[in-house]
Amino acid sequence: MYKVLLVDDSTFMRKWITNILHESRRYTVIAEASNGREAILKYNELHPDIVIMDLVMDDMDGIQTLRHLVYLFSGIKVIMCSSLAQYSSIQECLSLGAKDFIIKPNFSNLIQTLDNVAN
Repeated sequence: MYKVLLVDDSTFMRKWITNILHESRRYTVIAEASNGREAILKYNELHPDIVIMDLVMDDMDGIQTLRHLVYLFSGIKVIMCSSLAQYSSIQECLSLGAKDFIIKPNFSNLIQTLDNVAN
């Protein structure tokens, strides 16, 4: 079973994604964070297999956090997601090292995306 760190400022979104992952029986959320600073601390402590992270968050947004995570942890696997995604922000995330980008709330391919990134 793959371990996931879920980073989103919305409790509702974290719960929704956690339920999808739980139903798959291949992924388990081992920690949640509501902002980038928490995400960096939790990743450093737990070293999950994959990070699913929102783009828009208070304190430290997804792009800032992605930059830090990729710099600090080589080989990290991050999937970004946002409902406010524009082509330029998607491309920026991918160029910074994100493995994929999911546009909320279209989670129909979430497990397939995770499978692709995990392997």
